[in-house]
Amino acid sequence: MSKQILVPTDFSHHALIAARYASSMAKQLGWSLHLIHTYTPFSSSFANEKFNQELLDHETDKAYANMRAFHDELAAEFPDLEITTSCLTGLLGDVLPEISGQAKNELIVMGTKGASGLKHVILGSNTFEIIRKSPIPVLAVPETQAAFRWETIGLLTNFKQSEINALQSAVAIVGRPKGLTLLHMFEKDSHRNEVDLTSWKDHIQDRLKISKISYKAENLVNRMDVWEDFPDYVFNMVESENIDVLVVTQERKGFLTKLFSRNLVKAIAHQLKVPVFFHNIGP
Repeated sequence: MSKQILVPTDFSHHALIAARYASSMAKQLGWSLHLIHTYTPFSSSFANEKFNQELLDHETDKAYANMRAFHDELAAEFPDLEITTSCLTGLLGDVLPEISGQAKNELIVMGTKGASGLKHVILGSNTFEIIRKSPIPVLAVPETQAAFRWETIGLLTNFKQSEINALQSAVAIVGRPKGLTLLHMFEKDSHRNEVDLTSWKDHIQDRLKISKISYKAENLVNRMDVWEDFPDYVFNMVESENIDVLVVTQERKGFLTKLFSRNLVKAIAHQLKVPVFFHNIGP
């Protein structure tokens, strides 16, 4: 059975960028692509059944026409890629997690902005919900990223087993990258963190056999009261290390709980500057 990437679309420019990224990825991996569009047709309890059926037919025809155009544009760019489509009624946050549990689906790739071009709208408003509900990993793609790269990946780390699980999931899906950079933020005791990072790096090397592992640590003294700045802080580290994809998981307890909270994961999902692989965020 061919493995498959699921790509939700609202037919916007941002959705097309994410679909191009997913297509580039599927082509490199030898997988197929499945485009999904969900819609919720309007109906009125005051109108008769015929009128409501006409509304449903209109919305359905429009969805399928838009999907054909979207599919054809993508297929013209990736002629050798198998691309299938679905148009389904319902809310994306309900429909997509249910579909993603099917055996051949390995990954969801989605953009974070929608047709309005505003943050947190259309696909953007669903990104964190999908991450939270999905039984498979979600790769969220910023609007500036069209081509898939997997040379150097980054791991936002706090020395937790869940992070190794996330890395193992990413490697199982995409393969081993050439390099891995561990990104760690701390409040104090830089020497202790240096020792911890060295030991953690060796532990990951033993578990995943990635040939080149480095780390970057930053002190967050006087920044803990403004978590809203953390996504920018994280992505500045990512960009300085030339990381292609950032791997993120959620850890509910332990050191820097606030940093690894659901709020930070949600903020990162909405403020992408590089693609981010989200693993097992959980409800």
